Amino acid sequence: MPALAALLLPLLLAAACQSAPPGPQITPLNATIKLGRISAKTLAGRIDIPDAGTVNSAVGVGGAAWGGGGWSGGSVGFSVNLNQLLNPLPQPQMDLYQYTVVALDGSRITVNGPAAPGLESGACVRMIYPDGAHEPRLAPSREC
Repeated sequence: MPALAALLLPLLLAAACQSAPPGPQITPLNATIKLGRISAKTLAGRIDIPDAGTVNSAVGVGGAAWGGGGWSGGSVGFSVNLNQLLNPLPQPQMDLYQYTVVALDGSRITVNGPAAPGLESGACVRMIYPDGAHEPRLAPSREC
């Protein structure tokens, strides 16, 4: 019997932890919040993501000397990765979507933004208007 209790105790504790209410969602202090559901999500376009501007080149300077009237000399070198110059990698791109959200008050809001986990058609979202901005940011919500 004690072995059975030892086996069931971790399962009961895990079930109790999973049934706890979700934690609070954090929002900025000076923001207006509206709740709604995404009614449509369409691909609006793609934009190039700016890269860090890395350049694959190297510069080197070297020197040598031989004492007693012997040889002395120096060298300067420069290296460029021709493979990347002749065959550049494609610019990374990000998909932008147009979300149509029906707020709980019945109004329809159109928001442009990147794809994010939890932003699918039918999902409950928070529309966050920071400091009176005209276009909100979307965040998944459990409050609908």
